[in-house]
Amino acid sequence: MGRLLIQISDCHLPAEAGGLFRGIDPERHLRAIADDVRMRFPDADALLLTGDLTHHGGADAYRRLLDTLDGLAPARYWLPGNHDLNGVMADVARESLGQKCIDLVRWRLLMLDSTARPDGRGGGSLAQEELDWLEASLATAGERPVLIALHHNPVPVDSEWQDQIMLGNAADFWRVVDRYPRVRGVIFGHVHQVQALQRGDVALYSAPSTAVQFQARQAEFSLEPDPQLAQPGYRVYRLQDDGRLKSRVLRVECGA
Repeated sequence: MGRLLIQISDCHLPAEAGGLFRGIDPERHLRAIADDVRMRFPDADALLLTGDLTHHGGADAYRRLLDTLDGLAPARYWLPGNHDLNGVMADVARESLGQKCIDLVRWRLLMLDSTARPDGRGGGSLAQEELDWLEASLATAGERPVLIALHHNPVPVDSEWQDQIMLGNAADFWRVVDRYPRVRGVIFGHVHQVQALQRGDVALYSAPSTAVQFQARQAEFSLEPDPQLAQPGYRVYRLQDDGRLKSRVLRVECGA
């Protein structure tokens, strides 16, 4: 059977309810996403929240986020993005949210913080302590296949402006990961678009934003003009007992 995981990313909830983000109400979009997940996947095992959950919002924004997503899965895990406030996240964290190394029977899930050394434009890196922790967590995974989650894309996505703000020390990340062939997948947010890439034996997936989408393969910032691709969405993963990783994207029709 395996494990069913739901990835929700880049919600950008404002500090106050009703606030807008790039012309839309991100909270209304998130509610639509939550309703869709609740209807389609009542058997979800875990919810993965991969950063930029609020747009520099305070404690109330994170509480509203958690309330909206309440009951979607028996376990929830989150990690920060470049627009999040790490200290506030720690203050309001509930249940399993801050857990970083999760053993899901036959799989190991690792949640990384890629917000160290911000460049002021949206980029971020893994602190040396995070890289050391990643190495130790991979070394003790045994025969379990591993899925790694972080906010920043650790590979280019063929979009010039976004590749300038990807994971700042991606080479250091891959030097660790490449030593452990049990890593099956790496998932990320940040790019506000759907990506399904491959690096050697490692599959890489991004989730769409629950707020707005960015047009892919652009030299400069551009919102997605295609009405279908501009819809908010989320990604679903099936971690198979035999070590295979399957994924698909679902979108939800939602106006501004």
